[in-house]
Amino acid sequence: MVADDHPMCREAAKHALRIADPDLFLVEAATLRDTLDDRMPLDLVILDLRLPDSNGIGSLIDVMRARPGTSILVVSATEDADTERQVAALGGSGFVSKAAPITELVEAVRAILAGRRWFGPGATVQAPEGTDRASRLAALTAAESRVLRAMSDGRLNKQIAFDLGLSEITVKQHVKAILRKLDVFNRTQAVLLFHGTAG
Repeated sequence: MVADDHPMCREAAKHALRIADPDLFLVEAATLRDTLDDRMPLDLVILDLRLPDSNGIGSLIDVMRARPGTSILVVSATEDADTERQVAALGGSGFVSKAAPITELVEAVRAILAGRRWFGPGATVQAPEGTDRASRLAALTAAESRVLRAMSDGRLNKQIAFDLGLSEITVKQHVKAILRKLDVFNRTQAVLLFHGTAG
């Protein structure tokens, strides 16, 4: 799967995939929701962390949780060493800058499909700033992640309960667990952490 909201980037990634393996069956997604909702078994997801409805590194966690065992190659519009190290630390399969030549993407795809990882030499040397945030977000269950995403949209417990088909008591329990796992004191801090503006 190629998950990117820019048609030109999707075409470039599909071209690289066809070069890497002409027999691959390709599907596309333009949003994180489309990526998560597609239930087709996949060997590889090429994931842009800046999908319109995504939350940066949090979207990697969401896709990994939805597709355990699927290799995920992150593509980024910037050559961000910290993000690359976070992807490596969280168990992503690789990282390629969108500024890299298409030959690098082809090599990365071939390596990952062969069971190897694709990162720069410094990707796993040290824990980057933000890895703690990512690990805390990764500790949330799928249900807690959905509640946190709804909280970040400004939804109240009653609205979240209705939207997710849960009881209000269950939502309150999820919120309590979210605050504990994220090591924050209130909803505002949890949302700021979710958006990456608080550690």
